[in-house]
Amino acid sequence: MENIKCNICNSDRIKNFMMKDRWNIVRCDDCGLVFLKNIPSDEELKNIYDDSFFKDGQKSPIEGSNYEENPTFYNAQKRLEKIKKLGHEKGNLLDIGCATGIFMKAASSTYDCTGLDISNAATDFAINEMGLNAKCGTIFNLDFERQYFDVITMWDVIEHVRDPSKYIEKVSQILRPGGLLVLSTGNIESLMFKIQRKNWHLLIPPFHLYYFNKTNITKLLENHGFEIKRLTHDSQYTNIGYITNKLKRMHAGNKLLDLGDKIVRTFKIDRLNINLNLFDVMTVYAVKK
Repeated sequence: MENIKCNICNSDRIKNFMMKDRWNIVRCDDCGLVFLKNIPSDEELKNIYDDSFFKDGQKSPIEGSNYEENPTFYNAQKRLEKIKKLGHEKGNLLDIGCATGIFMKAASSTYDCTGLDISNAATDFAINEMGLNAKCGTIFNLDFERQYFDVITMWDVIEHVRDPSKYIEKVSQILRPGGLLVLSTGNIESLMFKIQRKNWHLLIPPFHLYYFNKTNITKLLENHGFEIKRLTHDSQYTNIGYITNKLKRMHAGNKLLDLGDKIVRTFKIDRLNINLNLFDVMTVYAVKK
């Protein structure tokens, strides 16, 4: 495919993979990286992350509740336990894609936290409502000191960025030697994708630009001086309302799903948190050499 190379292995053996909505999705024949053929510009991407993106009941406290009731807070506590078990119990932590700051809030009792997100609305909420040190911008236009951070987290972020290799290179520059990078992202070779294909809940262009597997996410990090310590498929807490609303949006016009979403909200069980594992999200723990 002319003028298109793989972001990870630089191969030009790129083949059409599938169409989703109006987006042409392609695949690298060498490392298996799946990505959008036409990546939107930075300005186009910023426009799609409006206020509503951060008000889905996962990324911000639900109206009428507090952050400790949010499933993201439960997930943060589990994630922090695993980070500490790897020997990174204190220091400077950068949460890239911090959204409204729920993970940072959980981490702030142990770490000196800084958050980063491209959304003004999300970072304003983190600053004004959560009392956190959050910055609006990208890792490229904010002046972070080299080798300053001890831990950098990227929860469901790498699939959103226009140039993953360039992004991880920058992450490596601001992480100290021996520092820990933790990221999570979908696994395009998971059983869930193989069953659902176009209906896979993580196949959502143009929000997700890249789709990784175990091999190429490992190669991406190793290319920039990281050593993989753990790669897992961890369970995550989510709330029932988030699930029913996402299904309703994925299958617009399905009356049964519309009814199901209405029922869980009528009986006020939409905020009920459940621990779920579809084994289609990878969490990678990597140390900078």
